[in-house]
Amino acid sequence: MTRAKALKRVGLLSTLTGARLREVERLTRELTVPARHALFAQKEDADAMFIVLSGRVKIFSDSSGRKKKTFAYLGPGDFFGEMALIEGGTRTASATAVEDTRLLAIRKRDFQGLLDRDPALVRYLLRTVCARLRLANEEIEGLLFRNVLGRVAKAVLGLARRSGERWSGGLAFKQRYTQQELAELVGTTREPLTRALSSLRRAGLVAMTSDGRYAVPDPAKLAALCSD
Repeated sequence: MTRAKALKRVGLLSTLTGARLREVERLTRELTVPARHALFAQKEDADAMFIVLSGRVKIFSDSSGRKKKTFAYLGPGDFFGEMALIEGGTRTASATAVEDTRLLAIRKRDFQGLLDRDPALVRYLLRTVCARLRLANEEIEGLLFRNVLGRVAKAVLGLARRSGERWSGGLAFKQRYTQQELAELVGTTREPLTRALSSLRRAGLVAMTSDGRYAVPDPAKLAALCSD
């Protein structure tokens, strides 16, 4: 994906005119990050936000225990790292390239200048913050009131709906996820995650594609389980 096309796909910049988009393009610098290379760590000072051109980035919390929490996997067109620039604090999570990844970076002062000049960007950021808070509240509710099976079902359904593709009447993940990656998304360890996935597969609620991706044959049925 070219730099111009990537910028047009970013919801944050969707309200900008062609001239303003070209201005943003001039402010960005392109980075190539190898797989498993850290972009930044939790509690580091923030100096830039990032837009994914290609590849995949994991946003997660550091932990010294067995459980690690992954907040999101981000792909082409997604952006991250902007909140610490706005609030002037340190990074609240860590970011690592899952595979070889191309990124665009916008420096802190340039990003803040864009916000000062365009109220539409500020409004979009507010909507983004509200959406992320809503997801965080749902995750907290799930940790408090759902067992591991329910949390795994909700995580699989969410991934299929947000970034899936049509498959045999249902939805299949576009990317391959390991069981360890899914466990970190759910906030558990691999063993209970494996047991939950096995139960869902026996019930016909989760399947595997021929090339090893997770799939949801009937999203409505899985959604019914998540709402119980």
